[in-house]
Amino acid sequence: MIAETEKRYEKAKQLYEHEVAQISEGIEEKISKINRQKQDIYSVHFKRFMSISRRLHNVSVKGQPFEELFDDSILEIKNRNGVRAKSEIMLIDFNKMSLLDTLGMVFTLGLFSRKAAKESLERAKQEQGRITEEIVKLESQQKQLKVIEESIDNVVFYFDELVANYSSLLNRFEYGIQTQRMHQMAINSDVFAHKLDFKLLPVVHLEEFRALFNLSIVLNQMANLGYLSDSGGFIEKDSSQAATIFEMSKSQSLCA
Repeated sequence: MIAETEKRYEKAKQLYEHEVAQISEGIEEKISKINRQKQDIYSVHFKRFMSISRRLHNVSVKGQPFEELFDDSILEIKNRNGVRAKSEIMLIDFNKMSLLDTLGMVFTLGLFSRKAAKESLERAKQEQGRITEEIVKLESQQKQLKVIEESIDNVVFYFDELVANYSSLLNRFEYGIQTQRMHQMAINSDVFAHKLDFKLLPVVHLEEFRALFNLSIVLNQMANLGYLSDSGGFIEKDSSQAATIFEMSKSQSLCA
């Protein structure tokens, strides 16, 4: 009975370690991708939006100057621990062991004494029961980790969809602005020394601008969620908030 119990334990332990290693590696890859998306939002996409918008003048959103709403401070990427300002991006610091420690995914099962277990059949049965309980815990922890991986996978999907739509909108908006500039150049060769009047743009370009502005707010909100705590624990609230933000953006036709 002891030999059989040991065999079951070793098999469960090996499976647990293999599964945890694979899932943790998957989570780490996804976290890295989210961090890259966060950085690109600020260092590439937002800066590009600002650059295109600077080709215009009289740019306003609900009567307020655009530059006051979307100034350089929102473009800063700051990687720091603890409390952060709303305009700061939080890069996720993934620590595999911290995550496992937080989830309690470390072996608490000590090596039982063979001598003590052999002292009586009752003792052997007790050890067998204890091993069974520990194996159930390991299986439960594996499932918990898989749920976290799936939740992080959803966040990756949200970022992929939102950033792809933002980039597509930027392309259309920039092409429209360039087309307007080329049209004006045919009338006035000095047009490139002047900015286009935002209020005189065709309606389609005004709608593209507003969609970009609203999607910028969405991306900024997404990028300021942490998803994993400093101790490595999964923040369910952030994941739920990301899902809500994504669904709201879809309902407002900000996503294709």
